[in-house]
Amino acid sequence: MDWQKAVEGYWLEKRTLVTKATIDDYSGTFRRFAAYHGDELPPFEYIGAVHVRAYLTHIRDSGRSAKSALNAWVALSSLWTWAEKELETLHVIRGRVARPKYKRPPIEPYSRSEVNAMLHTVGRAAAWTSKHGRHVEERRDTAARDRAILVVLLDTGIRASELCDLVVEDYDTKNGRLHIRDGKGNKGRFVWLGEAARKALWRYQADRGDAQPTDPLFATRSNQPLDRNNLRHMIERCAKRAGVTKANVHRFRHSFAINFLRNGGSVLELQRLLGHERMETLRIYVTLAESDLREAQRKASPADNWDL
Repeated sequence: MDWQKAVEGYWLEKRTLVTKATIDDYSGTFRRFAAYHGDELPPFEYIGAVHVRAYLTHIRDSGRSAKSALNAWVALSSLWTWAEKELETLHVIRGRVARPKYKRPPIEPYSRSEVNAMLHTVGRAAAWTSKHGRHVEERRDTAARDRAILVVLLDTGIRASELCDLVVEDYDTKNGRLHIRDGKGNKGRFVWLGEAARKALWRYQADRGDAQPTDPLFATRSNQPLDRNNLRHMIERCAKRAGVTKANVHRFRHSFAINFLRNGGSVLELQRLLGHERMETLRIYVTLAESDLREAQRKASPADNWDL
């Protein structure tokens, strides 16, 4: 069986079990793996650990991140786990190709000042100087949409793919509730917006006119759904103008989680809102929140401040 036929069979079983983001990521890995080996790629049943190791080495040697190598390993391992059962082929990765080491970077939530700086700049294009020496700043035509996006991301902690997949009918305006239909593992859930996020979303929707229930909730100028690259570029450009470094979509998720716990939310509630299956995933947020409390106690201790 050739490579493409095997991949086709894999997706016939897996496509309905994973998110669109996973499909895109895994499909990219499969394409790049085949392209790397080219005409030298043997039939699927003759592909071995040596081919996988060579591709992972290529990823590292080409300057891509350790996370890229790990993501490729996970995608290919999933393919051979399926093939082991469906095609009765040897699993060429398990026990044969070491899982690439990747150290998760420390979580750095946005500060209040960073978010305010981004909200201040999100509606303006980069400043420029006219031929007469006049300083010019123009309002962007997507200002209301982009402000709403930033506030909704901060207020809900939803993933980039979840935000991009929202349609108008997923937003319950009466209750300020968003229906996340296809979260991780294709599991749906609800999240709620506070007053600031509801106001920002109302302002954007009021500017749009008569959007249809199946239209994207956050749309491009041509009323198409945003994709993750659109979203990433918007946030990076906004952050650059605001002087915020290391900006990315996922930092909003971290910021929501940390501040939810800081403000009295429970870990169980946070697990449901973020759509995590395992409580272990939330431990880093709990640790950071507890560290905040220890520091607050150290600074505000009545007994210490009264020199008892």
